[in-house]
Amino acid sequence: MADLVSKDLQLGYELANGKTYNMVIPDYKDSITDAEIAEGANGILTEGIFSPDGQPLAALVSAVRIDTTKTEVALG
Repeated sequence: MADLVSKDLQLGYELANGKTYNMVIPDYKDSITDAEIAEGANGILTEGIFSPDGQPLAALVSAVRIDTTKTEVALG
């Protein structure tokens, strides 16, 4: 059985009301650098294009690459 590999980039922001908001970007490029991630994540913040639940993004708090491999188990 084939493995299923997924690569997600999770950006964590603090909202203006103090709550946390995570944005997941699927299938990031293998060659993307930390500097490019930081630049893009900060661009999202400064452009003010997202307001989850009407709350603007106030601060970038994290950026995490999440690589997951799923392997089906033969049952029988």
